[in-house]
Amino acid sequence: MVGFEEWFSALRWTDFLTVGILLAVFLLLAFRLRRPALMKMPLADRTRGLVLIYADQKQEGRADFGKLLYSGKYDLRGKPDYVFRRRFGRAIIPVEIKSGRIGQEEVPHRGDLLQLYAYFLLLEDVFGRRPKYGWLEYQDSIFFVRNTSSARREALGTMKEMRQMLATGKGTPRAEFAVCRYCVCNGTVCPYAKNTLTEE
Repeated sequence: MVGFEEWFSALRWTDFLTVGILLAVFLLLAFRLRRPALMKMPLADRTRGLVLIYADQKQEGRADFGKLLYSGKYDLRGKPDYVFRRRFGRAIIPVEIKSGRIGQEEVPHRGDLLQLYAYFLLLEDVFGRRPKYGWLEYQDSIFFVRNTSSARREALGTMKEMRQMLATGKGTPRAEFAVCRYCVCNGTVCPYAKNTLTEE
């Protein structure tokens, strides 16, 4: 029977390298799979190591700031509040600032999420790079939002519904508490909202 010392001395440096690479790949995949698509975090300055490449307000010396961005691929226009690029690398990060508070809610408002999802598509076409994630910042919390395939499908599906509504003048309302509770029309002008939808 071969002893451990003999077995260990028979290994080549390429064996160690192969095992090291496999271990690194495994750890990287495990980390990426564990990271949630949506995560609520306390407010903090998260712009260290980032460079501002776009803002929705004009700034002196920056002709591209404040411009309406347009994607011909998705026929989509918009002005994200901020777009950052990593100082080292090409990754871009859209940031949307909201004036309201989120309180104890564990997820952002659906409309805010859809807006960020749409910016993922817009920026992918405009800058030629797919953002891996973005941030939704409220007055009391910030949400890390990954650009997943399901986020992409939801944005494209919602855009399709909206275009059909514009073309036909007809839409399918979804009068549900989760959808309607933050809508400004709930309890006022919306004929689809029910009394059960208004917050007490």
